[in-house]
Formats: sequence, structure tokens, C-alpha cells
Amino acid sequence: MAAFAEDKDLEEEYEEVPDDKKLAIGTHFLMSSPPGEIEEVLKDLRTLLGTSEHILTDEILEEIFHTYNIQNLQVAIDEDGKTKVVLSPETEIDIKHYLDCKNKTAVSVKHNSRKIIEEELQEEPAEEGKDEDEFAVPVSTSTSTSTSAAWKARTMESFSSELEALRLAVEKALSRYISSQYGCDTATTSVVIKDNQLKVLISGEKLNLKNYWSGRWNSTFTYVPSSQQLSGTVKLLVHYFEDGNVQMTTEKLAAPVTLDFEDSDDVEAVAATLISELGKAESAIQDSLEVMYLSMGEETFKDMRRILPISKQKMDWSGAQMQLAKGFVTKK
Repeated sequence: MAAFAEDKDLEEEYEEVPDDKKLAIGTHFLMSSPPGEIEEVLKDLRTLLGTSEHILTDEILEEIFHTYNIQNLQVAIDEDGKTKVVLSPETEIDIKHYLDCKNKTAVSVKHNSRKIIEEELQEEPAEEGKDEDEFAVPVSTSTSTSTSAAWKARTMESFSSELEALRLAVEKALSRYISSQYGCDTATTSVVIKDNQLKVLISGEKLNLKNYWSGRWNSTFTYVPSSQQLSGTVKLLVHYFEDGNVQMTTEKLAAPVTLDFEDSDDVEAVAATLISELGKAESAIQDSLEVMYLSMGEETFKDMRRILPISKQKMDWSGAQMQLAKGFVTKK
């Protein structure tokens, strides 16, 4: 009876975690998901929540996936796999609509599945007495007037700016760079005009979950035409989970550099110089990582554990010392 009473007291010490706390923990797990594994994390999270699964509503999940997608430059794809759009703060019009810079249009995105979805669209009616705007964006019948105006203004800023010729030239140069450095179908890019600056986005991801690894490389570079300065950030996450769970997360800043070219009006030359400097910055970051890998055994791992036991002697796995020790045992 005493043991039963003690067990009962122990049970009473544990209070039920409130739903808002469970949601915060679950959100943290989802936001920390490695590349290509957020669906698996969600599946395990539903199992852990059990009867509390109701807190992960479709609306809440859409918000979590939205934040995850734009923070990690995830890519939305259409049904045919031909159209790919980088989801980012730079390409976002609103939570559901994003710029497709290569096709000079806007698309609707379902964040849970990262799919480009079709909407019933209609052209925004032109005002009487005015010619139809060639840059007008198709607007959903369910889209409010204010949102329609945002679509139009954002699209015109991106595709009818005086920087559009340079944007197109950078887009072509970037495509060649990606083909030579990233390989086939491992990276998606977007070149966006925002606040009179060029934003160059690279979303690279390679998954091999059957062999227990995945990796992501995200680059965001900003070119300011007025100062001819290029700066950027590279974020990496690598996950290896065969018989363990090892992750490497790092964020590197590319030092600002002022581009040097003879004619600023020659957009092809400017684009070539810009992408060349971008490539140098990414190569420098990759080289620094390789140096870290080579020194990791002597520095990082050495600090994590002893190379030798306290006796300062290596373990003799042949068993000879064990046999020697047995010889000193006094027989009774």
C-alpha cells in the first residue's frame, strides 16, 4: 500500500502541459527540421501529441510552413515540375502569392505542400479612358482590391524598373554559373528588384534520405547600383543520421566588395562581373569549410573527448595484457 501511495504521489507531481506550450514546442521542432525532413518531423510530432493533435490545425500548420519556407528559401513547384519559384521575403507579395521572376508573373502557393496551385483568375478591369497596362497582373476573384493593387505595384517594380535590363542580364549569367557549379536540378535561383537594389537568391538542396543524409545551401546577395557594392550571406545546414544524429549549421557573411567595370551602362559586363564576384565569395566560404574539416580531428573532436585514457596507454585489443594480468592473480 505504501508503494502504491508513493507512485500516486509521483504521478500527481507531473502537471499536464497546456496546449499553447505544446504548440510552442511543436513549432520549434518543425522550424528546426533538416532539409527534406519536415514532413517526417510532422508525422512524429502528431504521434507524440496523441490526443492533443487538434492543436495543429491546417491554418496553424500553413503559418508554420510559411515561416519555414521563406526563412530557408524553399522552392515551390507546379504540377508539371517546369515552374519553380524561390519562396523568400524578397519574392513575397503576400502570404499566398510570390513572384515568378523568370516568367515575369505572380503565382499562388500552398505552403504545406510547397506546390504552385491554380486559381480562377480574371484581369483587373481597366479604368475607362485608359489603355490597358501591359504589366497588369492576373488577379484572383477572391483577392481584395487592396491586395490587387499590391500585386500590380510589386510586379511593376520588379519587371518594369529601369534596372530590368540589368536584372535579365544577371539572370542569364547566374544560370550559366549554376549549371557549372551546382549541377543539374540541385539549385533554383531568382533575381529580384526591390528598393532599387538587385537581390540574387540561390536555393540549393540535395537529399539522399535513403542513405541517411541531406543538405542545404542558401545564398542571398544584394547589389546596390548606386554604390556598385555587392554583399551577401550564405547559410548551410547538413544532416547525417545513420546510427546517430549529426547536424552542421553555419552562416557566413560575404564581405562587401565594390565592383570594378569600365562601362556601367554595359549590363552584360556588369552582370558578368557581379556573378564572378559572387562565385569568388561562395568559393571562399567553401574553402574555409574544407579547412575546418581537415582540422576538426585535431581541434574540435580533441576538445570533445580524450584521445587516450587516464593511463595514457592505448588499448591493447589483442588481449595479451589481459592474459598477463591473469598470471598475477594468486590462486587460492
